[in-house]
Amino acid sequence: MKGLGHFKQQIQAINNKINIELFQVGLLWQKVEVLDNAILLITRNKRVPALKAIDAIDRNTTRFIDLALLDEYKRRFKKALVEELGINFVTIFKDYDPETEISVTLIIKDLKESQVRG
Repeated sequence: MKGLGHFKQQIQAINNKINIELFQVGLLWQKVEVLDNAILLITRNKRVPALKAIDAIDRNTTRFIDLALLDEYKRRFKKALVEELGINFVTIFKDYDPETEISVTLIIKDLKESQVRG
């Protein structure tokens, strides 16, 4: 049986692979924390140069593009987690700050209905 460190490395490899697919560049760094019912990823990504150039003059447009990219990332990440690691989860949240180039991803694992209701 492989340990927690190996599991975190698998998550990091999938995360980096998806970033390369979407943005043609890997992550600058990433950290994965496994919690009771969640997995937290904190990463630093290089901003897409074209979006960075437009940010200062039309942040509303780049924000819409960021949202579309986040949705596509989550779609691919969900698929990979199920197919490659067999992880069952409820949802994935992700946000990205273009100013710091830091993103946070939170994977909520299979919670029982009673836990969700409180």
